[in-house]
Amino acid sequence: MISQGEFYGAIKVGYTIGHSVSLISLSIAIIILCLFQKLHCTRNYIHMHLFVSFILKAISVFIKDVVLYDVGEAENCHSTVGCKAVVVFFHYGVMASYFWLLVEGLYLHALLAVSFFSERKYFWWYILIGWGVPTIFISSWVITKACLNDLGCWDIIDDSPWWIIKTPILATILVNFFLFICIIRILRQKMNCPDIGRKESNQYLRLAKSTLLLIPLFGINYIIFAFIPDNINSQVRMVFDLILGSFQGFMVAVLYCFLNGEVQAEIKRKWRRWMLQRFLGADLKYQQPSIGSNGNNFSTQISMLTKCSPTTRRASSACNEHFSSI
Repeated sequence: MISQGEFYGAIKVGYTIGHSVSLISLSIAIIILCLFQKLHCTRNYIHMHLFVSFILKAISVFIKDVVLYDVGEAENCHSTVGCKAVVVFFHYGVMASYFWLLVEGLYLHALLAVSFFSERKYFWWYILIGWGVPTIFISSWVITKACLNDLGCWDIIDDSPWWIIKTPILATILVNFFLFICIIRILRQKMNCPDIGRKESNQYLRLAKSTLLLIPLFGINYIIFAFIPDNINSQVRMVFDLILGSFQGFMVAVLYCFLNGEVQAEIKRKWRRWMLQRFLGADLKYQQPSIGSNGNNFSTQISMLTKCSPTTRRASSACNEHFSSI
């Protein structure tokens, strides 16, 4: 039987690893979506905002641990502005992540249900929902805490003002579950519709599967522990809420970026193009052709590649098309 101190230490190591993995994977996902021009669309912009919300959550956890715990601030807190600001930043990151998951559900439902859906028109409303609404509720919580319960570093979550944060998060989860049911119903109708081809049905399914997986996965965890007091099954709660919850950002990055077929295809296309450029560069270096006397050197190199093998011919043809599109 491990002691309480050892248990808390193991919990801290667990969620530190989880948030670190999430932070790295989310950062890589954002870089990928930003680098490739063909991936710039409203859907991926929404994904990037969701990634940023989880990045803020992970960063706030690290800052909170340093300010409140590593330097003993929680034990010797004199209601400093710094420790309160850290707690406010943490709650904002958590709430923003749930609201951006709600935006993912709203966007997917609108894409499937609305016949003429203007993505740019609604995008700014999504920005307002994802970042603006959490700002309103967090500001209300700050004012309430400052007026009614201005004690310590505001890290106590069993008082009445805490419901100002908990209620909106529960509302987003319930709305997402409702959207979850509606999206499944719409998908079934579209897949059974004879006017919609198999390719289009598969496209709808690919768009929906990531969001449909995240909605119950994130929602059930929060709802189960939302109405249970902190002193009941506190160790089980910490394992699920802190350790497993710390890997949520990693799961978001995997589902919305790393397993995304469009992202994988674009990375493979860039990789083939880079390999061809490298091969042609090395070949030109050793042969030292006269660029001025022969304007068809590039075409000659491509024709040489196509004589190698059918596999090389296909790769060269594809890469030639990529070069011609530049």
